[in-house]
Amino acid sequence: MLPAEKSVLDYVELVTEALKAISFVERRLPEEIADDITHGGVDNVAVRLTPNAPEGEAPLFLAHSAISALKNFVVASAAALDHDSLVLPPRRPQRAEAYAAQARLSTRPGSFVLSLALPLADVYSDDDSDVATPEGQDVLMEVPPRPFGRRVTNRMLTTARKAQQLAERVSEGDLPLSSFGKFAPDTPNATELAALSALGGPDYEVYQLRFAGSPLVREHFAPVLLRITPGQQRILGEAADYLRTKQPRSGVTVAGLVVRLFREGNYGRGEVVIQGVADDSGDARRYRVELSESDYNEAVRAHGDGLQVTATGDLDIRGTRRSLRRLTSFAVIPGIDEES
Repeated sequence: MLPAEKSVLDYVELVTEALKAISFVERRLPEEIADDITHGGVDNVAVRLTPNAPEGEAPLFLAHSAISALKNFVVASAAALDHDSLVLPPRRPQRAEAYAAQARLSTRPGSFVLSLALPLADVYSDDDSDVATPEGQDVLMEVPPRPFGRRVTNRMLTTARKAQQLAERVSEGDLPLSSFGKFAPDTPNATELAALSALGGPDYEVYQLRFAGSPLVREHFAPVLLRITPGQQRILGEAADYLRTKQPRSGVTVAGLVVRLFREGNYGRGEVVIQGVADDSGDARRYRVELSESDYNEAVRAHGDGLQVTATGDLDIRGTRRSLRRLTSFAVIPGIDEES
């Protein structure tokens, strides 16, 4: 029994003891249970960093890298629920970005710990409320059987496990780096790999990942702890680069400016170079594209007017040269004057 009013003298002590008791039964930290209650149902993902600094402190670059990586990890895993691709499109699904905005970050004692509270429900979950209430019982929180937040947590856990296992086998020489490019269920995408690589900071310091699920969801799991080594982090970073830059892909869309034009005569097909972004790294690169006569003339117009173009085709990479082949579409993006 707990007091209903905070004005009771021993309110804090009684609630603390209650949290400790629940913590023992559920094998979760008291802070995780408090987050679960405070935010109306959350899973927890915590990162324990190991910087060479006093307890509770971390170098600025390490903290910034870890926080950015956590955010990218959440967005990438949420986006992967709707995109079965090893490289996500540059523009993330709105639901994935909105869900990441709902997550709450806090720090905890013990070296330097970043704790992420991931809500079970998101702003799009109104139509997911198929909740079965046991007869004769009232519920304080209505949680669907498989809420969106739990699907994100499951994705983060399974991909982190698989990424670590693949990295270890590549490190031991059992598998080539290209193994990361073989698509299968729960295969980590390039953004997830880059996030797992960046969590240890620029110096690849050892870190631990802890996943704890809320028991409000029927599909409950015991807390899981992973330890990611510097060697594994380096391989995960290399794997992310491999997926983004080394592996040919189909259905790639490039949007950017035409920076070079070439054709042998005044008529016929021609080649253009588009400088733009074609993957989730956000880096602008140059892509060679061969166009029909009509599309080439449109590219000339876009170049002269400073308009952007989009091209979709199969990405072919040979050394540092990137080309789009077997185009399925090419278009000029209208400027403000043309739209009006």
